Amino acid sequence: MNENQEFQQANPGVFIDIDGVVLKGGRPFEWSKKAIHALWDNNIPFVFVTNGTYCSKNLINTLESTLELPFTSDHCVVAPSPCKALTEYHDKRVLVCCQNDSYDLISELGFKDYLTVEELANIFPDLDFVDHERRHMLLKNPLTDEQKKLQAEFRPIEAILLLGEPINWECSLQILLDVIMTNGDPRKQFKFVPFPHLPIIACNKDLTFKGAASLPRFGHGAFLECLETLYMKVTRNELVYEYLMGKPYLITYEYAAEQIQNLSKNGQRINKFYIIGDNPEVDVRGANLYKESLTGEKSNRGSTKTSRRQSTVEFLNQSLFKPVESILVCTGVYNPQSDMLYHLRNLFDKSLRRSSINPEFLPNESEGITLTVPQQITKKESSSNFLDVEIMQLKEALSRKNSFISYFDNQYNIPDVTVDNLLDAVNYIINNSK
Repeated sequence: MNENQEFQQANPGVFIDIDGVVLKGGRPFEWSKKAIHALWDNNIPFVFVTNGTYCSKNLINTLESTLELPFTSDHCVVAPSPCKALTEYHDKRVLVCCQNDSYDLISELGFKDYLTVEELANIFPDLDFVDHERRHMLLKNPLTDEQKKLQAEFRPIEAILLLGEPINWECSLQILLDVIMTNGDPRKQFKFVPFPHLPIIACNKDLTFKGAASLPRFGHGAFLECLETLYMKVTRNELVYEYLMGKPYLITYEYAAEQIQNLSKNGQRINKFYIIGDNPEVDVRGANLYKESLTGEKSNRGSTKTSRRQSTVEFLNQSLFKPVESILVCTGVYNPQSDMLYHLRNLFDKSLRRSSINPEFLPNESEGITLTVPQQITKKESSSNFLDVEIMQLKEALSRKNSFISYFDNQYNIPDVTVDNLLDAVNYIINNSK
């Protein structure tokens, strides 16, 4: 290959979300294995980028058994993965909030001196006082000698790591506020709100995620909304995060880009990224922010913060390639049936067909009409029965205020391409890489 050919060739890499894209409720979609094998067979490097907080070994084992491919740790990026680079916190006394299945992840990230919210509640049982039965039990049973010793020898918390939503939200919310407002030492009498408060590292601000249920489930973002609101209500101060990780934050995309580069065949420099996800607010927004950071130009979507770290990805010629393309699938959080613009476009297209008007002769975006939802979704019958809304139901819903979910109110949430599912997204990538 001569230098001019290399200059014009796109070498793609792919970011793939897991929940709502590859899996639904922990089970693969019928097309997931075929789609991932197609990328593998075409030597297109890819990384699973999830806002989950799984131990990488467990996640790799799950994906290997499900998709039947020999994945390595480079193939998986979870929300807190960039914590490995925060070496200044690895020796600090850190309070961790998460569920039991994330405990192995804490040391994997590099944290050496930590305790969990549950462990802190066992040392200071009076902090967890919401459960009435537990309250009566505490009143009847005095502190043990071991608890008195642990309290006396307690070393103050120096930082807080919010890995994922806990089980008992009310307990975790109360204890986190206690630790923040006492500057890491629950033994202290509260005098005034510390400023600045303890550094807080939060991973995954997904408000919802797609599980097996028909409606999305609350995620860690919902828990963080509660924490932020309570802190503001109690202190009249804004809760400030030292670091936010996971999608849509740039540090996660930069970290994943480096992983994809490590997987590139023959050391070829990746110069094109496709980002596949099911959530406009998270996956698409993050892709657009990452695209903006790579090009160094502000888009018409608005302003955004620049990245702290410089990406290792070099682009050969941005006039030939879009450095990033976002691909939205309709198998997860985004559901066309609850998207008013999708229904209006579908009705418009049907009206055109009935009127025998050729849509090719209609004004396009360059002539002043902007279509929010890309046209790919309306070009074929949906594999997920997205068109089963009756006209009368739709008419009634359109007559009411706030009947639909506003997926695309923010311009950053608008994808480059919308397709039915992961297999369609992979076929699009392969066809555009030939």
